[in-house]
Amino acid sequence: MTLLDRRHLLGAGLAGVVAACSRSATADPAILLVGDQRGGQKVVLEATHALRDLPYRIEWASFPNAAPVLEALNAGAIDVGFGGDAAFIFAIGTGAKVKAIGAQRYEGPGPVLVVRGDSHVRTIDQIAGLRIATPRGSVAHNLILAALEQQGRPLDAVRFAFMSPQDGQAALQGGSVDGWAIWDPNATLAVRGGARVVEGSVGLVPSYALLFARDGALDLKHADLADYHRRIDAGWQWGADHRDAYAALLEKETGVAADVWREVGQRTKRLPAPIDDRLISDQQKTADRYLRAGLLDHKIDVRAGFYAHLS
Repeated sequence: MTLLDRRHLLGAGLAGVVAACSRSATADPAILLVGDQRGGQKVVLEATHALRDLPYRIEWASFPNAAPVLEALNAGAIDVGFGGDAAFIFAIGTGAKVKAIGAQRYEGPGPVLVVRGDSHVRTIDQIAGLRIATPRGSVAHNLILAALEQQGRPLDAVRFAFMSPQDGQAALQGGSVDGWAIWDPNATLAVRGGARVVEGSVGLVPSYALLFARDGALDLKHADLADYHRRIDAGWQWGADHRDAYAALLEKETGVAADVWREVGQRTKRLPAPIDDRLISDQQKTADRYLRAGLLDHKIDVRAGFYAHLS
């Protein structure tokens, strides 16, 4: 079983990823250095033939999740990258020299809470006192915090076990946790393995992925970034409109079976979204919730981390 991890990375691994991209991203303005993840940007750009006749040359760097993408951007090792929104909130909080220049909204269930098939937990209002596995600071962590707030419970009413998706899946199966807050395709794979989605956990929080650029690239490669943004938006739209073909490509890219991706695609569309007041408001609510939960040590104005002026 292959699981996709949007956040987990050990410090030593992060240093190695950045070292692998040690070439200065400003060395050649005719080259756009792009940080990608499995099933991310390149797969849809190739599907739509968007890598033909480029006015610049792309050099790709591969990353396991959003956190090292943002680290590489801040270090000047790449120009543009893609990843989940949760890691970006923490990057803003540390003053990273990075902006979000594009967005993809997940229209569908988003993260959910899954439990073993024999669990007594049926609804989301039964989570107080449970031990729940989730990646720290992820959109799935945000889901559980939002559920507790909706119920008027303290944010420490759940005992979190912060772990990667791989470890979370094993912990759920092994019985060391009561539930696993996670996203697709991991949730779909878990249900196929006998787990069950907890009623009321679907759609509690919005889910986005973001396109990031380093500040220096916005100054030096503005036109190239605008062009790249248009191409990736068209690719994301193609993926939403051609679910079967997209599923087949994702199988090759990720190792997760195409029929799993087709099932995910029947429930969820990943659509290009504008950087607008709705998106920024959603991100601000998440940042404020992280502050209340003690994940951040100061209030963040997320608007300062978004750049909506590419043209």
